[in-house]
Amino acid sequence: MTLRSLIAVTLLATASASCDSAARVSPSAAGRAELPNAAPAPAAAEKLRSLGYVQDKTPAVPQPAASPASATVPGAIPASRKLIRAAQLTLEVPSYDRAAEAVAKAAEQEGGYVAESRAARADAGRRGGSLTVRVPADRFASVVAALKRLGTVTNEAVSTQDVTKAYTDLETRLRVKRDAAARVQAILNTRTARLADVLEAERELARLTEEIEQMEGERRFYDQQIALSTITIEIHEPSPLLGSGPLQPIREALHESLQVLVASLAALIYVVVFLAPWLVIAAVVWRIVRRVRRGRAAQGPTPTSGGTPGGPA
Repeated sequence: MTLRSLIAVTLLATASASCDSAARVSPSAAGRAELPNAAPAPAAAEKLRSLGYVQDKTPAVPQPAASPASATVPGAIPASRKLIRAAQLTLEVPSYDRAAEAVAKAAEQEGGYVAESRAARADAGRRGGSLTVRVPADRFASVVAALKRLGTVTNEAVSTQDVTKAYTDLETRLRVKRDAAARVQAILNTRTARLADVLEAERELARLTEEIEQMEGERRFYDQQIALSTITIEIHEPSPLLGSGPLQPIREALHESLQVLVASLAALIYVVVFLAPWLVIAAVVWRIVRRVRRGRAAQGPTPTSGGTPGGPA
């Protein structure tokens, strides 16, 4: 058997072990538990040893007896759920600066930090903005409760995303890729073959390594999102006028009338600017025409030839 065929058999055995492991985990258990690092598939390893391509020199490690709780799911161990929690708050506060400082202090006291901060000045000098803080997941509820006491809550939203199944699937695929890479590396270390087969095996090993690095990066992202919850706080100062009341329709009518007046003045300015040069040209032409007419009127009637009327013939 050539090196290329051996690598194909190894990858096929690894994929078969992955399918067997996934089939043994029920859908309900996938959301509640993490899969441990599984050992290489016994059937695949025995097949390779029988062909003489892999010599396992590692002594067998006795496996502990399965507990009754894990008897229904071979190879699974209990684990906590993987949750990504986030919250959005909108607060009306007397002073934006003091509220922003209080938000940052509340996050730092619980081991978190301010990830993003934005501020702006609205009409009538009112200040407002938003802050995004990251806090430990176990302190999420206490930080939200502390932030709600900073002012009047006008909007609140809390979301929880359960990524247990996706996280478990990712770990399963990552374990399978690592097993495949280790077996290809072992074959390269123990077997000799043609240069073309060796280069192909190295390319396969490089591809597996790249996929492993991508999966590890995805798992680190999950770990960060799970460990630190995100809270976004919109803060604004109160309006100088009452937001609602019996005078609200009148205030809205005056506001809309002012907008109509401003739009009319803008349209009038556009018309004047457009007609001004043509009006100047028309005035100049009119003055020239009047001067010509006055000049002709001042000269009088033109005399005719042949003498005066009524004279001798």
